[in-house]
Amino acid sequence: MANDNLSNLSTSLQTKLEKCERNSCIMKELFEANLLPIENAKFLYSSPKEIEETKLSKLEGMLLGEAIGDILGSTLEGEDPMTKASLAPITSFHPKAHFTDDTQFTFMKLEVLLNEDWFNPEALARRYIEEWIIGIGSATKAFIKKFKDLKYPWFLSGVESSGNGALMSLSPIIVPHLKKPSNELWCDAVVTTRIIYWDRLAISSSVSFTNLLWKIFSMNKAPNEEWWINEYVKVAREIEGDNSKYASRSDYPYEGPAWQFVEEVLTKAVNEKMSTYELSELVGSGAYLLETIPVSLYILMQHASDPVSALSDAVTYAEDADTVGAIVGYFVGALNGIEAFPEHLVKPLIKGNLPFAEGKLPKRYLNLIKECEKRF
Repeated sequence: MANDNLSNLSTSLQTKLEKCERNSCIMKELFEANLLPIENAKFLYSSPKEIEETKLSKLEGMLLGEAIGDILGSTLEGEDPMTKASLAPITSFHPKAHFTDDTQFTFMKLEVLLNEDWFNPEALARRYIEEWIIGIGSATKAFIKKFKDLKYPWFLSGVESSGNGALMSLSPIIVPHLKKPSNELWCDAVVTTRIIYWDRLAISSSVSFTNLLWKIFSMNKAPNEEWWINEYVKVAREIEGDNSKYASRSDYPYEGPAWQFVEEVLTKAVNEKMSTYELSELVGSGAYLLETIPVSLYILMQHASDPVSALSDAVTYAEDADTVGAIVGYFVGALNGIEAFPEHLVKPLIKGNLPFAEGKLPKRYLNLIKECEKRF
């Protein structure tokens, strides 16, 4: 009987979703079908403030900054931050550095956007299964099994995961809204995350990070430390709600709403003047969002105006070095522009001469950036 109900829901909802041409429509249908594990918050229907001037340097910095952070962290992923501390500051690519799923998903989103003129979740889901994913995470593996092998529809293929893959490829989400912002920005963040991550924390944090990124893109200098905490919590709390329960994996005891944990540990870090390493040791720095969010934000709170210092901290003091590097990379790129990155980190990407042949950024990725600059 349960399988019959699921089948009926799937067929009925699929018919409705096929008529949608924007993610506000998709989000509405998912809420009505009780398939969105978040609060139907007022924020999701608000329009972001217009950005007065869209600088191409910031667009390039945001998209290439993600790739730079990902590649810098690729050979350091999984290593204990304590063992990497002696390597800091990290300012150049390792001979075997390469891009991973963080960069792949970023540019797959851009590709679908340019082909479909919106972040069509059906097209995204199909795009995700078309090529080998480098450094694939467990949530993505589970999604592919359900969507590709078991033939589930995309909206039933997501998994209950609070993995940080929800944040690794957010930078393209703001691109189509730069000239004409609307609440479609938040709808795009919700739906593109929900494809793989059927989780309250994953979706609420992706919307909150999208809001942070939107505002950072409009700034010319870094905000103060408190801004990062307050802005994250303001949005994340409204969408996550006050009754969720997420538990810390570290020795720092906590169980409750994730936004509250982030606020608590970041306030503690500021008050005690912790280093990034000390915070990483306190809360952990693996692929769990309860670790990635505070560590990434704390790096930005300290070094947002200095891409080299920010990225060095990200890949040195985070266990999940490539994803934290990617997240920090797109933020510092959006704030400072591509010219703020040293030439030896930019040229190898643009010229295609990274030392490790298999790690070179495909030319089609650079062409996608150029096409975005023309269209948006």
